Amino acid sequence: MARGAVALFDQPEGRKLLAEHCRRVRLPLADLERLVEAVIDRNAMQRRRGLWGIFDEVLDAPVTGSGNNHVPGKD
Repeated sequence: MARGAVALFDQPEGRKLLAEHCRRVRLPLADLERLVEAVIDRNAMQRRRGLWGIFDEVLDAPVTGSGNNHVPGKD
């Protein structure tokens, strides 16, 4: 996980709060960090997948001249 992606993990007070909560629900703090990292990574993958799809639409679109200002996906 990128440092600072989740402010609570990046601050001593936040880590303490998370650790206390994790103790109450019997979840190791490291497991919570891995779960949050998975969610962040998945969101990044979804953004990239959407971005590349738009790139494919733009690159695959027929060239109709310099006046074509249409952006696929922005109808």
